[in-house]
Amino acid sequence: MDFGTQERRVFNLQDFGVKRGLAIGHYRYKQVKPGLERHLHKGALEICYCMKGQQHYKIGEQLYELNGNDIFVVPPNTVHSTGEFPEDKGELFWVQLLVDSSKGKLCNMPKEQSEFLLAALLDKSEHVFKGSFQLKFILEKLMVQLENFDSLLSEIMVDQLIAQLLLETVILSNKPQQNAPSVKLNELDKFIHKNLFRMIYVDEMANLAGMSVGYFKFWFKSKTGMPPREYVNRLKIEQAKLDLLTSKSITEVAFGLGFGTSQYFATTFKKFTGTTPKSYRRLQRE
Repeated sequence: MDFGTQERRVFNLQDFGVKRGLAIGHYRYKQVKPGLERHLHKGALEICYCMKGQQHYKIGEQLYELNGNDIFVVPPNTVHSTGEFPEDKGELFWVQLLVDSSKGKLCNMPKEQSEFLLAALLDKSEHVFKGSFQLKFILEKLMVQLENFDSLLSEIMVDQLIAQLLLETVILSNKPQQNAPSVKLNELDKFIHKNLFRMIYVDEMANLAGMSVGYFKFWFKSKTGMPPREYVNRLKIEQAKLDLLTSKSITEVAFGLGFGTSQYFATTFKKFTGTTPKSYRRLQRE
């Protein structure tokens, strides 16, 4: 299955014999979409796997930021949304599972094992922790099985993949989390902010980090969850939001941030904000 063919896909897990499952979904957005309204999942926890890009979740007054390779668990019956943020450009999977054991077995596992896994996930709810490449492999394989579900063998495969996914997620949730950015990332951040006014090239960032361009791209994405160019453009657009509150023209803002044309600036701005610079400026002034 080609995961690039559809922007958003959702499966009802109970249609596939997963009694304790609600849904599994996947999106891959090339630009932002309207934000998630406040909602909850009755009796079900939700595990969100941010594969690339960025996503925000708001629970109460607390805002959580997910970047590529981050995982976030929303507890059952908990109102959440994306707050004032949109559904962001990037790729994300989510899985919703019922926690009440009276609803049936979880993936046909013994009760003791399934309750252990769910309790471990609930213990890590409302925390952001790091994932691994292995999870994307499992999730994509699971989506393929659901897409081509046609036999008892498919049902067994779906159960096994969900169980494997939960086990890997619990293991990752217990690993020490490295919250402090590396020295190299700090230096790169300073360099980018100092040079927001011009085009910033990946090869000069790689040179600053003392790496080949190929390895730098791999390293940078593993640390930030997004490619270097997207990271730079996100910072430029954040600065553009501030510049648009001044008396500068949109063309001046675009050229002042190193965009070659105002049209390319407008396209990039909309990709990350969901609106044009002109509309954004008007909304801020109302």
